[in-house]
Amino acid sequence: MLTTTQKNMIQDDFEKFIKHLGTERRGLDFQLFGEYAGSILNFYVGSSLLSLAEKPEAALQLSKLFNAGMKNIISAADLQEIAEAISQDTTLNYSIIQPVFC
Repeated sequence: MLTTTQKNMIQDDFEKFIKHLGTERRGLDFQLFGEYAGSILNFYVGSSLLSLAEKPEAALQLSKLFNAGMKNIISAADLQEIAEAISQDTTLNYSIIQPVFC
């Protein structure tokens, strides 16, 4: 189970990422979200901010944040499927997540 600190970290970093996209006048689409989510979660695991066992729950948390931004158009079943795909992704693209750390 994710701690409140971990949930806040995930949400705060996602909000930083969204804010950065706004400054670049870019929108967040499904593909970019997937690249961001996979990379940030793999960074968290590699940095011991999340355990590998916590990654699926963190992926669901991120997917719910994305869905909220999309006015909750994604069904709960589809959110589970998206989170599962994200949690299995091993990609770590620093150029995608770099704006979070500026």
